[in-house]
Amino acid sequence: MCQAYSFQQNMDDHSKDFRCYSVRRLNPFLGVAQIVESTDSRAISLDGVDWDIQILAERPHDTWGAPSPVKQKRLFLRFGAWNRTNGLYRVPANPLLDLAKMIKEANRLIEILLLKSARVPFPLEDSFELWLLDDEDHMPQALLASTHRVVEISLFAVDRWICTNQDPPATDMTQHKETESDSNGPHPHKIYLEAIVQQRASQGIRRWFKRIACGYGEPVPPVFGEEVVVGNGLLPAEAFPQLLLNGSWDDPLACSVISDYHAWLSPYLLTLQNLPDDLRASLERKAVARAAAVNLNWRLYPKIIDGKLIDAARVEARLRESHKG
Repeated sequence: MCQAYSFQQNMDDHSKDFRCYSVRRLNPFLGVAQIVESTDSRAISLDGVDWDIQILAERPHDTWGAPSPVKQKRLFLRFGAWNRTNGLYRVPANPLLDLAKMIKEANRLIEILLLKSARVPFPLEDSFELWLLDDEDHMPQALLASTHRVVEISLFAVDRWICTNQDPPATDMTQHKETESDSNGPHPHKIYLEAIVQQRASQGIRRWFKRIACGYGEPVPPVFGEEVVVGNGLLPAEAFPQLLLNGSWDDPLACSVISDYHAWLSPYLLTLQNLPDDLRASLERKAVARAAAVNLNWRLYPKIIDGKLIDAARVEARLRESHKG
């Protein structure tokens, strides 16, 4: 897998290590998050423009500042927001915090953002993946979660795949009587899509894999609450759906609905790294139908096949936004 950028920056007579990497936003999939991280601070961006500044600190025990009888756990506290145009906007902070130290740490982080934020997208580093497996062949069916730290995999209790919080289009559903019972609900397509995935993986078998060189998946020893799958050894890259959900089904309606879902999600799927050029080009052609989503995500596309097509979508998005005003 790609390695995160790392470097040292001399500031205030100290050397500070920073890492720049990205992770996928999953269940539902919403693209990738960019992260600039040090030992005591981090900045997170969902679009490559606006960055949420977080500082590691001990939360005050009470409003009077009395010492805590137990050692307080250090947490990342939101300190403010930053972008190149407006600079740093600080949120109100508890006066009992060590604000001088937090400001110093935030300034160090902003120096790194000034150097590195224009280089997004950073390499994906969430190489540990939790997959929902097919009942019959125990092959990866849908990606549930991912992380870049093996020590964190026990923290993920997710066992059901979620496609979206909205209702994606599904052009063929209205022609099939078996879906009519859900047609009066607020999200009939979402309900149908999640139901067929759940049906195909009704046993709820999940498995963590470490994605290694050339996309191979190496099983991670089971953690608490995870089903043990006998015979699930090293899997080739083609065993893992490139678009995070298996699109090969015997049922034509299911295939159609998943195809429509992938097309609708394409502005976000384009943020994935290591997609083959032919698949990326196909996604670009579909993505322009959602110009606003393209305009939100395009900075995080690791590669663009048809620049004119993406530029046209961005122009369309800006024109639509201006007409709203």
